[in-house]
Formats: sequence, structure tokens, C-alpha cells
Amino acid sequence: MANLFFPQLTSGAYAQYPLQKTRAARTIKNVLADGSMVVFADPGSSRLYWQLSFTELTAVEASVLQAHFEACAGPVRAFTFIDPTDNMLVWSSDLTAAVWLRASEVGLAAGAADPMGSSSAFTVTNNAAISEEITQTLTAPANYHYCFSLYAKSAAPSSLTLVRRGAATEAATTYDIGPAWTRVVSAGELGDPATDITVAIRLSAGQQVTLYGPQLEPQLAPSRYRATGARGGVYPNAHWAVDDLVLTATAPNLFSTAFSIEATL
Repeated sequence: MANLFFPQLTSGAYAQYPLQKTRAARTIKNVLADGSMVVFADPGSSRLYWQLSFTELTAVEASVLQAHFEACAGPVRAFTFIDPTDNMLVWSSDLTAAVWLRASEVGLAAGAADPMGSSSAFTVTNNAAISEEITQTLTAPANYHYCFSLYAKSAAPSSLTLVRRGAATEAATTYDIGPAWTRVVSAGELGDPATDITVAIRLSAGQQVTLYGPQLEPQLAPSRYRATGARGGVYPNAHWAVDDLVLTATAPNLFSTAFSIEATL
């Protein structure tokens, strides 16, 4: 079976608000003969649930949702779901983590002052004689509309390039930065059929910058930064949590629907 991914709307939105997100966990209790209890968390039982509702869907968008539901055989087959309330990237809070790839000439130093008044930023130095990148690749459709953002500054005026890349296509956006924090953004669609999306921070030869808060979202513009650790906002084992997808015609070429999706943690 080919990879299944929850579809994005033609507007570039991945969900409509309001939506509800719930985390469910289970605790196992053993009641002993004397009435005392031994309590353990059951980590394998944790689930996330999203209650989503959509209005004013076009006939094309409604048919795409229906086709995805049928390809999954309802709740039977797993698919990849992107949490619309989270940061897709893993270890956005730690650029030294193994998931961030970089050349050996690119040095990283933690503990720099960040724009939120803490010390969670990184000083990044490209010691190479050519431009180098820090990259992270995620399993998600490269042809979705994404917004990649981060905060950047440099002691002297310079420029920083953000890259979104598929298998055969890339989009690079260059921003001027200086001593003040600037949130730089690269957003758009690549039109690339790949099932992996790569984001990159490209530094010029000899450049030193301070970076904080990389974030990737399946939407048009950046939202408030959300730091991540070992878990990002991409869930490859999600399921429809309904047996039927009900689409209601509300006007000519306009439809509405509501349903739930669940994923294991």
C-alpha cells in the first residue's frame, strides 16, 4: 500500500478552527489484599485525539477527503497526520541533536540569549570556505503548502537563507539580518511529488549567526513558536476514529463535515 497522508485543503490550510485536541492515558491499578494499591502508568496506551470540523469545503476538497477515507478503509489502515497545533520538526529546541544534519565545519554553541528572555538560542559558525547547511528531513508530502520559520540575528549586517526542498525542487528565501532578532520565514508550495520534505538553514562561508526557534507548519504563515524535543507534530500511525465520513451539502458546491482522528504516542 502506498503511503497515505491526510490531505491539505486547496487554500493551503490543513485544518479549520476551532478544533479540539485531547490526550488520553491509562493507569493500571493493582489492589492488594490489605486494600493498598500498586499503581503504574501504561505508556503504550497513550493516544491523541483531534476533533476536526470543516465548513465551506468545495466539491473538490470534499471528494479528496472522501477518497482518503476510502483509501484507508475508514479506521482500518494507518496514515500520516500532521498535528495542526504543533511544530512538525523534531528537536527544534536542540540544533545539536542527531536529527539535524550539518557539515563538520559548522560549529554550534548552546546557551546564547534568545528573543524570549531565556538562554535557549544557538551560536552557529560556518568555518568552511563555502556555504553550508543545517537540515532536517521529515516524512510528509513535499507538495503541501508549508511555512518554515526561525528567529535569527548576527553581530554585523548579513543575510541568511531558508530552504524548503523536495526530491527535485527547492525554494530558497534570503533575508537580511542584523543585531536585532528577526523572525525569518519561507512559505509556499514546491509542487514536488516526493513524500519527504527537507528544510535547511544555509550559512555563507565564514558566517556566524545566532538562531532560535525553527518551526515547520502546514499552513500559510507562522504561528507562535512551540519548542519540541524527541516528538514533533508528525504522526505516522494515525487512524480515522469514525466508521463513516458524513459530508453535508450546505450550498451549491459547498460542503461541511466533522470527524475525529486518533494517533498513538
